[in-house]
Amino acid sequence: MKYAIDILTAKRKEIVNELKKQDTDRNRNLENLKSIDKALKWLDMLEKNNVENAGLFEFLRLPYKENCFASYRIMCDNEAESIQDLHDENIELFPNDIILKKKTVR
Repeated sequence: MKYAIDILTAKRKEIVNELKKQDTDRNRNLENLKSIDKALKWLDMLEKNNVENAGLFEFLRLPYKENCFASYRIMCDNEAESIQDLHDENIELFPNDIILKKKTVR
Protein backbone atom coordinates (compact mmCIF):
# COMPACT_ATOMS: atom_id res chain seq x y z
CA MET A 1 0.00 0.00 0.00
CA LYS A 2 2.98 2.26 0.57
CA TYR A 3 3.65 2.35 -3.18
CA ALA A 4 0.15 3.67 -3.91
CA ILE A 5 0.45 6.24 -1.11
CA ASP A 6 3.81 7.41 -2.48
CA ILE A 7 2.39 7.80 -6.01
CA LEU A 8 -0.61 9.78 -4.78
CA THR A 9 1.59 11.95 -2.56
CA ALA A 10 3.86 12.76 -5.50
CA LYS A 11 0.87 13.57 -7.71
CA ARG A 12 -0.52 15.77 -4.93
CA LYS A 13 2.74 17.76 -4.88
CA GLU A 14 2.52 18.21 -8.67
CA ILE A 15 -1.03 19.56 -8.39
CA VAL A 16 -0.07 21.96 -5.58
CA ASN A 17 2.78 23.29 -7.77
CA GLU A 18 0.37 23.67 -10.70
CA LEU A 19 -2.00 25.66 -8.51
CA LYS A 20 0.81 28.15 -7.78
CA LYS A 21 0.98 29.00 -11.49
CA GLN A 22 -1.27 31.63 -13.05
CA ASP A 23 -2.18 29.74 -16.24
CA THR A 24 -3.77 26.64 -14.76
CA ASP A 25 -7.20 25.05 -14.76
CA ARG A 26 -7.76 25.91 -11.10
CA ASN A 27 -11.16 24.21 -10.66
CA ARG A 28 -10.00 20.93 -12.18
CA ASN A 29 -6.83 20.94 -10.09
CA LEU A 30 -8.76 21.69 -6.90
CA GLU A 31 -11.17 18.82 -7.60
CA ASN A 32 -8.24 16.48 -8.29
CA LEU A 33 -6.55 17.64 -5.08
CA LYS A 34 -9.71 16.92 -3.05
CA SER A 35 -9.98 13.48 -4.64
CA ILE A 36 -6.35 12.61 -3.87
CA ASP A 37 -6.68 13.87 -0.28
CA LYS A 38 -9.77 11.69 0.21
CA ALA A 39 -7.98 8.64 -1.20
CA LEU A 40 -4.90 9.27 0.95
CA LYS A 41 -7.03 9.51 4.11
CA TRP A 42 -8.70 6.18 3.32
CA LEU A 43 -5.40 4.47 2.50
CA ASP A 44 -3.82 5.85 5.67
CA MET A 45 -6.72 4.59 7.81
CA LEU A 46 -6.64 1.15 6.15
CA GLU A 47 -2.87 0.87 6.53
CA LYS A 48 -2.95 1.89 10.21
CA ASN A 49 -5.54 -0.82 10.86
CA ASN A 50 -3.72 -3.51 8.84
CA VAL A 51 -6.51 -3.84 6.29
CA GLU A 52 -4.27 -4.93 3.45
CA ASN A 53 -6.58 -7.04 1.30
CA ALA A 54 -9.86 -5.24 0.56
CA GLY A 55 -11.30 -8.47 -0.86
CA LEU A 56 -11.36 -9.96 2.63
CA PHE A 57 -13.67 -7.27 4.01
CA GLU A 58 -17.17 -5.99 3.45
CA PHE A 59 -19.04 -2.87 4.55
CA LEU A 60 -22.29 -3.37 6.43
CA ARG A 61 -24.61 -0.39 6.85
CA LEU A 62 -26.91 -0.64 9.87
CA PRO A 63 -30.55 -0.34 8.86
CA TYR A 64 -32.85 2.45 9.92
CA LYS A 65 -36.11 1.31 11.50
CA GLU A 66 -39.00 3.66 10.74
CA ASN A 67 -41.00 5.31 13.51
CA CYS A 68 -38.44 4.73 16.22
CA PHE A 69 -35.16 6.07 17.45
CA ALA A 70 -32.91 3.14 18.06
CA SER A 71 -29.28 2.38 18.65
CA TYR A 72 -27.36 -0.82 18.24
CA ARG A 73 -25.11 -2.20 20.93
CA ILE A 74 -22.31 -4.69 20.60
CA MET A 75 -22.50 -7.49 23.11
CA CYS A 76 -20.20 -10.37 23.98
CA ASP A 77 -22.18 -13.52 24.73
CA ASN A 78 -19.24 -15.65 25.96
CA GLU A 79 -21.16 -18.55 24.40
CA ALA A 80 -23.58 -18.36 27.33
CA GLU A 81 -27.23 -19.27 26.92
CA SER A 82 -28.58 -16.84 29.50
CA ILE A 83 -29.25 -13.21 28.62
CA GLN A 84 -27.88 -12.26 32.06
CA ASP A 85 -24.45 -13.46 30.95
CA LEU A 86 -24.22 -10.97 28.06
CA HIS A 87 -21.57 -8.29 28.42
CA ASP A 88 -22.11 -4.86 26.88
CA GLU A 89 -18.91 -3.67 25.22
CA ASN A 90 -19.93 0.01 25.55
CA ILE A 91 -19.93 0.52 21.80
CA GLU A 92 -23.08 2.29 20.71
CA LEU A 93 -23.91 2.34 17.01
CA PHE A 94 -26.73 4.12 15.23
CA PRO A 95 -28.77 3.54 12.08
CA ASN A 96 -26.77 4.30 8.95
CA ASP A 97 -23.44 3.66 10.73
CA ILE A 98 -21.10 1.43 8.78
CA ILE A 99 -19.27 -1.62 10.10
CA LEU A 100 -16.18 -2.97 8.34
CA LYS A 101 -16.56 -6.74 8.70
CA LYS A 102 -13.92 -9.31 7.90
CA LYS A 103 -15.39 -11.99 5.63
CA THR A 104 -15.32 -15.52 6.95
CA VAL A 105 -13.02 -17.77 4.97
CA ARG A 106 -14.47 -21.15 4.12
